Amino acid sequence: MLNWFMRSLEWIGLRARWVLALGAVLALFLQDLAIFLRPALPVFVALMYFLAMVRVDLPAIFYRLLNLQRMMIVVGTCIALMVGLPVLVAILSRSMGLSTEINASMIYISAAPPLGSAAALCLLLGLDAALALELTIIGSFLAPVLGPLITSFLLGNAVELDPIDMSLRLAVMIGAGAILALIIRPLIGRKVINENASIFDGIGAIAMIATILPIFAGVAGYIVDAPLLAISVLCLVFILNIGMQIIATPLLRKVIHNESAGAVGLICGNRNAALFMAALPHTPVFTLFVALYQFPMYMTPLLLKRFYRPET
Repeated sequence: MLNWFMRSLEWIGLRARWVLALGAVLALFLQDLAIFLRPALPVFVALMYFLAMVRVDLPAIFYRLLNLQRMMIVVGTCIALMVGLPVLVAILSRSMGLSTEINASMIYISAAPPLGSAAALCLLLGLDAALALELTIIGSFLAPVLGPLITSFLLGNAVELDPIDMSLRLAVMIGAGAILALIIRPLIGRKVINENASIFDGIGAIAMIATILPIFAGVAGYIVDAPLLAISVLCLVFILNIGMQIIATPLLRKVIHNESAGAVGLICGNRNAALFMAALPHTPVFTLFVALYQFPMYMTPLLLKRFYRPET
């Protein structure tokens, strides 16, 4: 029985891209389960951080970042991603005359830290996974500070939000995942983790589907009630994700080598928006944004494989 279970996890891990895409579609049709799981979203987000961090040697990464030049590059890139891009998005969205709720949703997504599975996506696309991992970890720890600061600055009183409360919620989710990873990793052992990468990919895929479900709570109803809004949001999240990658990566290639430029470009479009969703009060428009944002996120390896690896 145990062997069958482990083989099933390995099978899922080897096909994680397709499993995740299917999970995102199925979430639309599992609304009762999604609504039931909605209150548990912060727990699932913390679990995702745990699964991302348990597979890496966190102390070793921080030791490598003790190199002042490396730390300045990583921290500077995170600030550009989580502060510079939200400012640019705010300017563009306001110039387009978008509503307050849509403007706020786009700012929250662009201010979110890098996607927890960004390094895994980089591995699939032959990009600099080590840099992506460093950006993910440092960006995650900066999120409780940078996120509330930049969103409060850009949104002002447009959205009711206590920056301190938001910081605490973000810190608890990220910190819980990190602490659990630091405790569990030595117990499992690096060798076991490395030798069973596909099994851990399968566990991660299942956990990501579990995280997707509460994100989609009520979304089917929103789509039925406001189909034109849903289509507009779908277009915007593809622009915010895929479009951002297509624009940013060629520009970055002019200043850094190809693999690193691709990693940063990929992160420009793929953010952990569920983190803010779990920390903020529930609103229909932002819920719709985060839910539909999952589609370009999980389609990145399929849509942009030749963009990042033109030789294939």
